[in-house]
Amino acid sequence: MGDNIMLHIIKSSPFSRNTFIDSLAYLNDGDALLFIQDAVVITASQHKYAKILQDLQPKISVYTLTEDLDARGLKCILGQQVSYLEFVNLTVSHLQIQTWN
Repeated sequence: MGDNIMLHIIKSSPFSRNTFIDSLAYLNDGDALLFIQDAVVITASQHKYAKILQDLQPKISVYTLTEDLDARGLKCILGQQVSYLEFVNLTVSHLQIQTWN
């Protein structure tokens, strides 16, 4: 098992819910954020949360599911793109997982 503590999976669009902002209070150094489904827009544009993500990246790993970006015709500009297999590997390498709807 990996040394990483918590994987936070963000699913909701920032245009419909404040899920990403809500998750910030629970992030610790060494945690990881994975954006999937409609949340991928956060890492694919100069969204108002882009600066927050940039500031977090030295301490928090940021990932975006490639298939969800592709389905929306978006390109990741913050963090690292991951495949479904890498998504599974992230879940295995973290001691805890929190999914934010």
